[in-house]
Amino acid sequence: MNYTYLFLHSDDVDELLEELRNSGVKLKPKFKKYKFTEIFASSNGILIGKYENVVFLFAKGDIETSVEYLDILKIEQTQADETFNDFKFGKYKLEEGEILKLKLDTEFNEGIFLDLIPAMHIEMMKISILLSQCNLQSETMSKEETGIIKEVSRLSDVANKSRNISELERILSEVSELHMGFFRKFVQFKDVNEEIFSSIVKFEIISRELDGWFKDKIQEFKDFHRSLIYFESKFEQTLNGIRDLFSLISLQLDTMRNRENMELQMRTSSLQAAAAIIEFVAVFYYTLKIWEYFLPIGKMPGSLAFLLLTGFTVAVVAYTELLAKFVRSKKITKSLVLATVLLGLILLLMYILPAFIFSGALSPSFSH
Repeated sequence: MNYTYLFLHSDDVDELLEELRNSGVKLKPKFKKYKFTEIFASSNGILIGKYENVVFLFAKGDIETSVEYLDILKIEQTQADETFNDFKFGKYKLEEGEILKLKLDTEFNEGIFLDLIPAMHIEMMKISILLSQCNLQSETMSKEETGIIKEVSRLSDVANKSRNISELERILSEVSELHMGFFRKFVQFKDVNEEIFSSIVKFEIISRELDGWFKDKIQEFKDFHRSLIYFESKFEQTLNGIRDLFSLISLQLDTMRNRENMELQMRTSSLQAAAAIIEFVAVFYYTLKIWEYFLPIGKMPGSLAFLLLTGFTVAVVAYTELLAKFVRSKKITKSLVLATVLLGLILLLMYILPAFIFSGALSPSFSH
Protein backbone atom coordinates (compact mmCIF):
# COMPACT_ATOMS: atom_id res chain seq x y z
CA MET A 1 0.00 0.00 0.00
CA ASN A 2 1.19 3.51 -0.86
CA TYR A 3 0.45 6.67 1.14
CA THR A 4 1.14 10.37 0.62
CA TYR A 5 1.74 13.13 3.17
CA LEU A 6 1.27 16.75 2.13
CA PHE A 7 2.61 19.37 4.56
CA LEU A 8 1.48 23.00 4.51
CA HIS A 9 1.31 26.03 6.77
CA SER A 10 -1.81 26.39 8.91
CA ASP A 11 -2.59 29.71 7.17
CA ASP A 12 -3.22 27.78 3.93
CA VAL A 13 -5.53 25.11 5.35
CA ASP A 14 -8.76 26.95 4.39
CA GLU A 15 -7.65 27.08 0.77
CA LEU A 16 -6.89 23.33 0.87
CA LEU A 17 -10.30 22.50 2.40
CA GLU A 18 -12.04 24.63 -0.24
CA GLU A 19 -10.20 22.84 -3.05
CA LEU A 20 -11.09 19.43 -1.60
CA ARG A 21 -14.78 20.40 -1.36
CA ASN A 22 -14.77 21.62 -4.96
CA SER A 23 -13.24 18.33 -6.09
CA GLY A 24 -16.07 16.37 -4.42
CA VAL A 25 -14.26 15.31 -1.24
CA LYS A 26 -16.71 15.58 1.64
CA LEU A 27 -14.69 16.14 4.79
CA LYS A 28 -16.26 15.51 8.18
CA PRO A 29 -14.97 16.78 11.52
CA LYS A 30 -12.98 14.16 13.34
CA PHE A 31 -11.18 15.01 16.55
CA LYS A 32 -8.54 12.60 17.75
CA LYS A 33 -5.39 13.51 19.66
CA TYR A 34 -2.23 11.44 19.62
CA LYS A 35 0.98 11.94 21.59
CA PHE A 36 2.37 14.55 19.17
CA THR A 37 -0.31 15.26 16.56
CA GLU A 38 -4.07 15.67 16.36
CA ILE A 39 -6.58 14.84 13.60
CA PHE A 40 -9.43 17.28 12.96
CA ALA A 41 -11.05 16.20 9.64
CA SER A 42 -11.47 13.03 7.59
CA SER A 43 -13.04 11.57 4.48
CA ASN A 44 -12.76 8.30 2.56
CA GLY A 45 -9.02 7.66 2.34
CA ILE A 46 -8.06 11.18 3.54
CA LEU A 47 -7.18 12.52 7.00
CA ILE A 48 -6.17 16.06 7.93
CA GLY A 49 -4.25 16.80 11.11
CA LYS A 50 -1.68 19.17 12.50
CA TYR A 51 1.53 19.30 14.49
CA GLU A 52 2.24 22.68 16.10
CA ASN A 53 1.62 25.27 13.32
CA VAL A 54 1.98 22.83 10.40
CA VAL A 55 -0.99 21.02 8.87
CA PHE A 56 -0.60 17.68 7.13
CA LEU A 57 -2.87 15.77 4.76
CA PHE A 58 -2.58 11.98 4.84
CA ALA A 59 -4.03 10.11 1.89
CA LYS A 60 -3.99 6.63 0.43
CA GLY A 61 -2.28 6.63 -2.94
CA ASP A 62 -1.27 9.85 -4.71
CA ILE A 63 -2.85 13.26 -4.36
CA GLU A 64 -2.56 16.42 -6.44
CA THR A 65 -3.26 19.97 -5.33
CA SER A 66 -2.76 23.54 -6.57
CA VAL A 67 -2.36 24.81 -3.02
CA GLU A 68 1.19 25.86 -2.19
CA TYR A 69 2.65 23.32 0.22
CA LEU A 70 5.84 23.09 2.27
CA ASP A 71 6.88 19.52 1.50
CA ILE A 72 5.63 16.12 0.35
CA LEU A 73 6.48 12.63 1.62
CA LYS A 74 5.68 9.29 -0.02
CA ILE A 75 5.26 6.08 1.98
CA GLU A 76 5.50 2.61 0.43
CA GLN A 77 4.68 -0.52 2.39
CA THR A 78 6.89 -3.23 0.91
CA GLN A 79 8.99 -6.30 1.61
CA ALA A 80 12.34 -5.44 3.23
CA ASP A 81 15.69 -6.45 1.80
CA GLU A 82 19.27 -6.24 3.10
CA THR A 83 19.38 -2.45 2.48
CA PHE A 84 16.66 -1.80 5.07
CA ASN A 85 17.36 -0.69 8.65
CA ASP A 86 15.70 -2.07 11.75
CA PHE A 87 13.43 -0.03 13.96
CA LYS A 88 11.03 -0.72 16.80
CA PHE A 89 8.09 -1.79 14.61
CA GLY A 90 9.86 -3.40 11.66
CA LYS A 91 12.27 -2.24 8.96
CA TYR A 92 12.63 1.02 7.03
CA LYS A 93 14.56 2.60 4.19
CA LEU A 94 14.73 6.27 3.20
CA GLU A 95 15.18 7.24 -0.44
CA GLU A 96 16.02 10.90 -1.01
CA GLY A 97 15.26 12.53 -4.34
CA GLU A 98 13.04 15.21 -5.76
CA ILE A 99 10.33 13.74 -3.52
CA LEU A 100 11.34 12.06 -0.27
CA LYS A 101 10.26 8.42 -0.18
CA LEU A 102 10.07 6.20 2.91
CA LYS A 103 9.82 2.43 2.43
CA LEU A 104 8.42 0.48 5.37
CA ASP A 105 8.18 -3.20 6.15
CA THR A 106 5.58 -2.96 8.90
CA GLU A 107 1.84 -3.23 9.41
CA PHE A 108 -0.28 -0.08 9.38
CA ASN A 109 -0.37 1.48 12.84
CA GLU A 110 -2.06 4.80 13.63
CA GLY A 111 0.59 5.67 16.20
CA ILE A 112 3.27 5.35 13.51
CA PHE A 113 1.50 6.67 10.41
CA LEU A 114 -0.66 9.43 11.95
CA ASP A 115 1.53 10.55 14.83
CA LEU A 116 5.25 9.70 14.79
CA ILE A 117 5.99 9.93 11.04
CA PRO A 118 4.27 13.32 10.41
CA ALA A 119 5.64 14.81 13.67
CA MET A 120 9.17 13.64 12.89
CA HIS A 121 9.07 14.83 9.28
CA ILE A 122 7.72 18.26 10.28
CA GLU A 123 10.49 18.68 12.87
CA MET A 124 13.10 17.54 10.33
CA MET A 125 11.65 19.98 7.79
CA LYS A 126 11.69 22.85 10.32
CA ILE A 127 15.29 22.12 11.34
CA SER A 128 16.47 22.06 7.72
CA ILE A 129 14.77 25.38 6.93
CA LEU A 130 16.01 27.08 10.12
CA LEU A 131 19.58 25.78 9.67
CA SER A 132 19.66 27.11 6.13
CA GLN A 133 18.26 30.47 7.27
CA CYS A 134 20.65 30.72 10.19
CA ASN A 135 23.65 29.71 8.08
CA LEU A 136 22.86 32.39 5.51
CA GLN A 137 22.48 34.95 8.28
CA SER A 138 25.80 33.92 9.84
CA GLU A 139 27.57 34.50 6.50
CA THR A 140 25.97 37.94 6.13
CA MET A 141 26.77 38.91 9.72
CA SER A 142 30.38 37.67 9.40
CA LYS A 143 30.96 40.00 6.47
CA GLU A 144 29.38 42.87 8.38
CA GLU A 145 31.39 41.96 11.48
CA THR A 146 34.67 42.37 9.57
CA GLY A 147 33.70 45.92 8.58
CA ILE A 148 32.51 46.71 12.12
CA ILE A 149 35.80 45.55 13.67
CA LYS A 150 37.76 47.81 11.31
CA GLU A 151 35.47 50.75 12.04
CA VAL A 152 35.65 50.18 15.81
CA SER A 153 39.44 50.07 15.62
CA ARG A 154 39.49 53.35 13.67
CA LEU A 155 37.08 55.07 16.07
CA SER A 156 39.13 53.83 19.03
CA ASP A 157 42.31 55.42 17.60
CA VAL A 158 40.51 58.71 16.91
CA ALA A 159 39.00 58.74 20.41
CA ASN A 160 42.39 58.12 22.07
CA LYS A 161 43.93 61.09 20.24
CA SER A 162 40.96 63.45 20.63
CA ARG A 163 40.74 66.08 23.35
CA ASN A 164 37.58 67.67 22.00
CA ILE A 165 34.29 66.96 23.78
CA SER A 166 32.13 67.53 20.68
CA GLU A 167 34.23 65.11 18.63
CA LEU A 168 34.09 62.47 21.37
CA GLU A 169 30.30 62.84 21.58
CA ARG A 170 30.10 62.29 17.82
CA ILE A 171 32.32 59.18 18.07
CA LEU A 172 30.23 57.88 20.98
CA SER A 173 27.08 58.28 18.87
CA GLU A 174 28.66 56.33 15.98
CA VAL A 175 29.75 53.53 18.34
CA SER A 176 26.23 53.37 19.79
CA GLU A 177 24.70 53.08 16.30
CA LEU A 178 27.16 50.28 15.38
CA HIS A 179 26.26 48.41 18.57
CA MET A 180 22.50 48.78 18.18
CA GLY A 181 22.48 47.74 14.51
CA PHE A 182 24.60 44.62 15.07
CA PHE A 183 22.81 43.80 18.36
CA ARG A 184 19.40 43.63 16.66
CA LYS A 185 20.73 41.15 14.08
CA PHE A 186 22.51 39.17 16.82
CA VAL A 187 19.29 38.78 18.83
CA GLN A 188 17.45 37.49 15.75
CA PHE A 189 20.31 35.07 15.02
CA LYS A 190 20.33 33.84 18.63
CA ASP A 191 16.54 33.35 18.67
CA VAL A 192 16.68 31.19 15.53
CA ASN A 193 19.60 29.24 17.03
CA GLU A 194 17.57 28.51 20.16
CA GLU A 195 14.60 27.44 18.04
CA ILE A 196 16.87 25.05 16.12
CA PHE A 197 18.14 23.53 19.36
CA SER A 198 14.56 23.06 20.60
CA SER A 199 13.54 21.35 17.33
CA ILE A 200 16.58 19.03 17.42
CA VAL A 201 15.62 17.96 20.95
CA LYS A 202 12.03 17.25 19.83
CA PHE A 203 13.28 15.43 16.74
CA GLU A 204 15.50 13.24 18.91
CA ILE A 205 12.63 12.46 21.31
CA ILE A 206 10.38 11.34 18.43
CA SER A 207 13.26 9.32 16.99
CA ARG A 208 13.58 7.42 20.28
CA GLU A 209 9.89 6.52 20.07
CA LEU A 210 10.77 4.69 16.83
CA ASP A 211 13.90 3.20 18.38
CA GLY A 212 16.43 5.53 16.80
CA TRP A 213 15.25 6.55 13.33
CA PHE A 214 17.54 9.02 11.54
CA LYS A 215 20.42 8.78 14.04
CA ASP A 216 22.85 9.96 11.38
CA LYS A 217 20.53 12.86 10.52
CA ILE A 218 20.30 13.89 14.17
CA GLN A 219 24.09 13.92 14.47
CA GLU A 220 24.36 15.91 11.24
CA PHE A 221 21.93 18.50 12.63
CA LYS A 222 23.84 18.69 15.93
CA ASP A 223 27.19 19.21 14.17
CA PHE A 224 25.71 21.94 11.97
CA HIS A 225 24.13 23.61 14.99
CA ARG A 226 27.43 23.47 16.88
CA SER A 227 29.08 25.51 14.11
CA LEU A 228 26.31 28.11 14.43
CA ILE A 229 26.87 28.26 18.20
CA TYR A 230 30.51 29.12 17.42
CA PHE A 231 29.34 32.04 15.27
CA GLU A 232 26.95 33.14 18.03
CA SER A 233 29.83 33.21 20.53
CA LYS A 234 32.03 35.11 18.06
CA PHE A 235 29.34 37.72 17.38
CA GLU A 236 28.77 38.15 21.12
CA GLN A 237 32.49 38.83 21.65
CA THR A 238 32.34 41.50 18.93
CA LEU A 239 29.37 43.11 20.68
CA ASN A 240 31.29 43.06 23.97
CA GLY A 241 34.21 44.78 22.24
CA ILE A 242 31.92 47.52 20.91
CA ARG A 243 30.34 47.87 24.37
CA ASP A 244 33.78 48.18 25.99
CA LEU A 245 34.77 50.94 23.56
CA PHE A 246 31.50 52.73 24.34
CA SER A 247 32.27 52.53 28.07
CA LEU A 248 35.84 53.80 27.62
CA ILE A 249 34.74 56.78 25.51
CA SER A 250 31.97 57.54 28.01
CA LEU A 251 34.53 57.50 30.82
CA GLN A 252 36.86 59.74 28.80
CA LEU A 253 33.99 62.14 28.15
CA ASP A 254 33.00 62.23 31.82
CA THR A 255 36.59 62.96 32.82
CA MET A 256 36.88 65.82 30.32
CA ARG A 257 33.48 67.22 31.32
CA ASN A 258 34.42 67.09 35.01
CA ARG A 259 37.67 68.88 34.27
CA GLU A 260 35.81 71.49 32.22
CA ASN A 261 33.22 71.89 34.98
CA MET A 262 35.96 72.41 37.56
CA GLU A 263 37.58 75.07 35.38
CA LEU A 264 34.19 76.69 34.85
CA GLN A 265 33.52 76.60 38.58
CA MET A 266 36.88 78.23 39.25
CA ARG A 267 36.14 80.97 36.71
CA THR A 268 32.66 81.38 38.16
CA SER A 269 34.09 81.60 41.69
CA SER A 270 36.53 84.27 40.53
CA LEU A 271 33.72 86.21 38.89
CA GLN A 272 31.57 85.84 42.00
CA ALA A 273 34.43 87.08 44.18
CA ALA A 274 35.01 90.04 41.86
CA ALA A 275 31.27 90.79 41.85
CA ALA A 276 31.20 90.64 45.66
CA ILE A 277 34.14 93.07 45.88
CA ILE A 278 32.52 95.45 43.39
CA GLU A 279 29.26 95.21 45.31
CA PHE A 280 31.10 95.86 48.58
CA VAL A 281 32.87 98.93 47.19
CA ALA A 282 29.69 100.31 45.65
CA VAL A 283 27.64 99.87 48.82
CA PHE A 284 30.49 101.27 50.93
CA TYR A 285 30.87 104.38 48.74
CA TYR A 286 27.20 105.24 48.32
CA THR A 287 26.40 104.52 51.98
CA LEU A 288 29.24 106.88 53.03
CA LYS A 289 27.93 109.65 50.78
CA ILE A 290 24.35 109.26 52.02
CA TRP A 291 25.53 109.08 55.63
CA GLU A 292 27.62 112.23 55.26
CA TYR A 293 24.70 114.07 53.64
CA PHE A 294 22.13 113.37 56.39
CA LEU A 295 24.21 113.06 59.58
CA PRO A 296 27.23 114.88 61.05
CA ILE A 297 29.58 111.91 60.97
CA GLY A 298 32.59 114.23 60.99
CA LYS A 299 32.24 114.57 64.79
CA MET A 300 32.66 110.78 65.22
CA PRO A 301 36.07 109.18 65.62
CA GLY A 302 37.21 108.07 62.16
CA SER A 303 37.95 104.51 63.26
CA LEU A 304 34.46 104.05 64.72
CA ALA A 305 32.81 105.48 61.61
CA PHE A 306 34.92 103.16 59.42
CA LEU A 307 33.99 100.10 61.51
CA LEU A 308 30.28 100.96 61.40
CA LEU A 309 30.35 101.58 57.66
CA THR A 310 32.31 98.40 57.01
CA GLY A 311 29.97 96.37 59.22
CA PHE A 312 26.94 97.82 57.44
CA THR A 313 28.39 97.09 53.99
CA VAL A 314 29.29 93.48 54.88
CA ALA A 315 25.82 92.99 56.40
CA VAL A 316 24.12 94.33 53.24
CA VAL A 317 26.18 92.10 50.92
CA ALA A 318 25.45 89.03 53.07
CA TYR A 319 21.80 90.02 53.39
CA THR A 320 21.33 90.07 49.59
CA GLU A 321 22.49 86.44 49.40
CA LEU A 322 20.15 85.35 52.18
CA LEU A 323 17.27 87.30 50.65
CA ALA A 324 17.87 85.59 47.27
CA LYS A 325 17.69 82.18 48.98
CA PHE A 326 14.42 83.20 50.64
CA VAL A 327 12.93 84.21 47.26
CA ARG A 328 13.89 80.81 45.79
CA SER A 329 12.77 78.63 48.69
CA LYS A 330 9.95 80.80 50.10
CA LYS A 331 11.20 79.76 53.55
CA ILE A 332 12.37 82.08 56.34
CA THR A 333 15.59 80.79 57.93
CA LYS A 334 17.30 81.65 61.20
CA SER A 335 20.19 83.17 59.26
CA LEU A 336 17.81 85.57 57.50
CA VAL A 337 16.22 86.62 60.80
CA LEU A 338 19.62 87.17 62.48
CA ALA A 339 20.92 89.10 59.46
CA THR A 340 17.81 91.30 59.48
CA VAL A 341 18.22 92.05 63.21
CA LEU A 342 21.95 92.73 62.80
CA LEU A 343 21.38 95.04 59.85
CA GLY A 344 18.72 96.88 61.79
CA LEU A 345 21.02 97.33 64.81
CA ILE A 346 23.88 98.65 62.68
CA LEU A 347 21.52 101.11 60.98
CA LEU A 348 20.29 102.25 64.38
CA LEU A 349 23.86 102.79 65.62
CA MET A 350 24.76 104.66 62.44
CA TYR A 351 21.91 107.05 63.18
CA ILE A 352 22.20 107.36 66.96
CA LEU A 353 25.96 107.78 67.30
CA PRO A 354 26.50 110.79 65.00
CA ALA A 355 23.09 112.38 65.60
CA PHE A 356 22.98 112.33 69.38
CA ILE A 357 25.99 110.91 71.19
CA PHE A 358 28.94 112.50 69.37
CA SER A 359 27.02 115.70 68.60
CA GLY A 360 26.51 116.25 72.41
CA ALA A 361 22.74 116.30 72.07
CA LEU A 362 22.10 113.74 74.78
CA SER A 363 24.69 114.40 77.52
CA PRO A 364 27.30 117.13 78.17
CA SER A 365 29.55 114.48 79.73
CA PHE A 366 30.33 113.11 76.26
CA SER A 367 32.07 116.39 75.41
CA HIS A 368 34.72 115.87 78.12
